[in-house]
Amino acid sequence: MLNWFLSLFFAASPGFISLMPERELSEHWIIERTPPETWSYSDGVISCAGKPNGFLRSKKSYKNYVFRAEWRLESKGWTRGPEATSDDWPNAGFFINAQELKDGWPRSIEVQGHWSEAGSMFGVRGGGIGGAIRGPFVKNRPPLGSWDRYEITSLNGKVKVVLNGELVNEGFGARPAEGNICLQSEGWPVQYRKIEIKELP
Repeated sequence: MLNWFLSLFFAASPGFISLMPERELSEHWIIERTPPETWSYSDGVISCAGKPNGFLRSKKSYKNYVFRAEWRLESKGWTRGPEATSDDWPNAGFFINAQELKDGWPRSIEVQGHWSEAGSMFGVRGGGIGGAIRGPFVKNRPPLGSWDRYEITSLNGKVKVVLNGELVNEGFGARPAEGNICLQSEGWPVQYRKIEIKELP
């Protein structure tokens, strides 16, 4: 019974491979630029303290794939003052097609987990992608502290981003077009769950 119950946390959808650990983060992930205690895993959820900045990098590199994950930012302890801008909202996110480290982040494409800019996509540290949108353009965001869900499809340099079931962003000519998947630690506590990937031909 216990094994059946635990399997619900890291079982993947049909055709997908789960990137959730059974016991240790090191099964699928490498910690970069943060001390090990920044990250923890329990009951099907990867938790991150948010500071210092850094990331988990998938052990495997991917080219053509569908990647799915859910994340939520901690709502406790955050208040929005009258002078706050979109930059003041809690931040986290995902790097896809990640390559070598440069000035603290990998050369990659970022699919934003920042609360007010969820759905944004842009190049990082020399990475680039044409046609993608960046900014707080997704309306009717759920309350801070809610689970959000991404489905990101990367196929021969074309990337589609589906946020909570809605196609919100597309790009082409991704540079790099392949690499690792990364989970960010960027200044605020965040949790990740239901991480899975399906490789495409």
